[in-house]
Amino acid sequence: MEEKIMIVEDELIVAGDIRLTLERAGYKVSGVARSVHRALEIIETEKPDLVLLDIYLKGDQTGIDLAVELNKVNIPFVYLSANCNRQVLEAAKVTQPYGFIVKPFREKDLLVTLDIARYRYEHNRALKVQPGNGQQAEPPRLPAFHPDKVVEAQHDALPLIPNFEGIIGQSAPMLRVFELIRQVAPLDTSVLILGETGTGKEGVANCIHKLSPRKAKPFVKVNCAALPTHLIESELFGHEKGAFTGALEKRIGKFERADGGTIFLDEIGDMPADLQVKLLRVLQEKEIERIGGNGTLKVNVRIIAATNRNLEKEIAEGRFRLDLYYRLHVFPIMLSALRERREDIPLLINHFIRLYAAATGKMVEGVAPAALKQLMDYSWPGNVRELQNLIERSVLLARESIIREVSLPVPSKKETVVVAADTDIKTIVELEREHILTVLKKCNHKISGPGGAAELLNLPPSTLASKMKKLGIVKRHTL
Repeated sequence: MEEKIMIVEDELIVAGDIRLTLERAGYKVSGVARSVHRALEIIETEKPDLVLLDIYLKGDQTGIDLAVELNKVNIPFVYLSANCNRQVLEAAKVTQPYGFIVKPFREKDLLVTLDIARYRYEHNRALKVQPGNGQQAEPPRLPAFHPDKVVEAQHDALPLIPNFEGIIGQSAPMLRVFELIRQVAPLDTSVLILGETGTGKEGVANCIHKLSPRKAKPFVKVNCAALPTHLIESELFGHEKGAFTGALEKRIGKFERADGGTIFLDEIGDMPADLQVKLLRVLQEKEIERIGGNGTLKVNVRIIAATNRNLEKEIAEGRFRLDLYYRLHVFPIMLSALRERREDIPLLINHFIRLYAAATGKMVEGVAPAALKQLMDYSWPGNVRELQNLIERSVLLARESIIREVSLPVPSKKETVVVAADTDIKTIVELEREHILTVLKKCNHKISGPGGAAELLNLPPSTLASKMKKLGIVKRHTL
């Protein structure tokens, strides 16, 4: 049976283009609506399988209002809009869409987004009907933190949460991470782990593998940022003897080594563009080709990727492929910075004290209140990894059973300036608006025809006009 998709879009030309794209791809368009009122009428009669939803529509109600109603009747939806400032994005995220496309978009971007949306929807349904009573086991509660007391690393006071050995935390963000790991581990879904440097992305990836049916097979780690550009393809896919100068013997790549298991691609945001194309093929076709090889090899590998970069920003600046992003972003897990879950700091301190006291043979048992207050007040730019390194050093330097002093770095003026500059980062839409205004000025505000802005931007004039309207650009607007 054809999948039925409804289009909710106030621009008839844009809606017509989308309709043609969907019908060529084999979808059935169950209707086109320009307002929330009309959309609800079509939903009542046609019962679409998925809705493509613009945010700004005819009438007083927006696509976000319609999204609330779609959630009530369990119909998945994907936002498509050109007007996406921070406030709009935050409001849209609350409705939990199955995708978001920024206009203008390519035909294949739309189709890939629909594939991912369908997969996510089916995956969520599968989770809801899993055997059992639906009640999630509550992790063991850990001792409350009392800042007026010395924190002692008692062996019976800090049990690790079952099945999550090495991942420490009882804060709300960490309990959410544990729940996501429980959900995704038994599946073969690609996972994208996001978070700042030092937040524990590799530990989460390792945990997902250990809780998966692939746990008896290899877990292969690759740091995409650490490999030289000229070697990364050979490292990932291998090469045949004589494939290039210095290839004195056949090499088995990381993907072949991970066959049947999991490959962890750390710092995926640093992968060169030409390798991104080949990784996309692995995700789509489940096959690789060695350098210098004559054929392809099938591989059965689960991919877990991680990055500390803002991939949406990387896409906007042309450094990361949108189609690869959609393939990896099937099941994202966001790790909070340590400064955003300070209640976990005492637990992490005790864990690392026990770890390094046992490794060094020193009888260190805890941290004095004054030192603990310093640790609690620090911003931890290096996150858990920085805390771990500091506790290891403090244990080594400790002269008694309690750590009374800690050596925390003092932020330089240069670092302060950098943080302030980061707060001025513009959104993709803001950058896009400025770019269109720049091109219009260069073309003396000519939109269509030879030498017009539409030609320079490689957009149909009607699409550019629609975009200008959504972005609030009038024809004679100047920078």
